[in-house]
Amino acid sequence: MKSSAFLVFANDVDPAQREAYERWHGGHHVPQRFTVPGILRATRYQAVGGGSPDYLTVYDLADIAVLNSPEYRRLAEHPDAVTLAMRPFLRNPLRLACHAMVGADCPHGGSLVMLRMADASAGRVAAWLEAERPPTIRLGRTAPDAGEHPIMGQAAMSEEAVALVFADTSEMAQTMAERMRDAIRSEPLSASRSGLLYERIESFS
Repeated sequence: MKSSAFLVFANDVDPAQREAYERWHGGHHVPQRFTVPGILRATRYQAVGGGSPDYLTVYDLADIAVLNSPEYRRLAEHPDAVTLAMRPFLRNPLRLACHAMVGADCPHGGSLVMLRMADASAGRVAAWLEAERPPTIRLGRTAPDAGEHPIMGQAAMSEEAVALVFADTSEMAQTMAERMRDAIRSEPLSASRSGLLYERIESFS
């Protein structure tokens, strides 16, 4: 099944709860999401050399409507005891639900740089991607029709473009992200939690 949307969820965690968080997130939370029809793939990443948010997960979705499905809403609105116990230790959460514009099915690389841009940049970036055809960059636009999350509220507070720059190595990811920055240098990048380098922890499918 092909993907036409994606969800990015990023967060920090109370340092004292890091080991418990790793067990919960990789061993319980993400696998639990795969009980929802239409969640196709997921990859967990961690920031390199510090920075916030420390953790970032990319979910490939068959369609943005997955986030409004009864199965997904049930998990989000009625979390189990293990999840309820972990939620107070999550810090600085960021949730971006996006319609994919370019590169919807590009593979999740071992390294990732996420760039958040003004929504007005989306068309220009899409044109650059179509011309350059880099095989591992995904461009999306935040989706107001993704619905509200019971904890996070709206998936994104404002309309924006989100580029996920995947690569096999950190150097390749950073180089491609710089090329994109140069190509759209007259358009403002979001300064908020954008441009960090992440390395893959584990993948699910």
